[in-house]
Amino acid sequence: MASMPARSASPPRKQASTNKKAPGRKQAASKSSSKKAPAKKAPAKKAPAKKAPAKNAPAKSAPSKKTAAKNAPAKKASSKKPATKKAAVQKASAPKATPARDAVQALAAKRAINEALTPLHNDGSAVEAYFREIDHPFKAEMEAVRAIILGVSDKISERIKWNAPSFFYKEDLGAFHPRATEYAHLILLFPGGAGMDDKSGLLEGNHKDRREAKFHSLDDVKTKKRALEKLVKNWLALRDG
Repeated sequence: MASMPARSASPPRKQASTNKKAPGRKQAASKSSSKKAPAKKAPAKKAPAKKAPAKNAPAKSAPSKKTAAKNAPAKKASSKKPATKKAAVQKASAPKATPARDAVQALAAKRAINEALTPLHNDGSAVEAYFREIDHPFKAEMEAVRAIILGVSDKISERIKWNAPSFFYKEDLGAFHPRATEYAHLILLFPGGAGMDDKSGLLEGNHKDRREAKFHSLDDVKTKKRALEKLVKNWLALRDG
């Protein structure tokens, strides 16, 4: 009877062993499955290869520069259009030729030709009226210089030109400059530069075709009288030569 309990005790041990082995297999299976899981993730590493087209993105922007370069001539053409519009406006605003306008233009041209061909006329009365009305600190000196120039030759005439008394023979000899109030200022003209050689010291300036003469008092006018007369005579000789 004592041997019966020993036989009955053995089956529970086998079951325990089987029960322990079952979890072991499952754990091994789970471990094997967990180890194989990274192998499935390997294709995910190929994802960066898909970014390669992004590197080619600048290549797509290059055609945009070419198209911009092709469009540059179109901008130049547009800049020329305003010029053509201005020309059209000027043509539209220009007065149309009519018989009346043509007659006015012809008359103006005829007057200009007549003034150029007709000899200059003496207008001494206008010069005298000018000196009567002018208020200048060197008025007496200007009148004294005027008398010297007119006394050189009867060929010399006078008139009001450039808003001042001026002298001429065939062409302009010179004129006063009344805006200068520090002295009597006479400007002498030498077309082509001929006749301006002066060793007396009367002439001043270094312009191409004119010189200046300054008179600071009546005594200064008397001192420079002979030099002025000689200069005017030489000027007349060049006009008649």
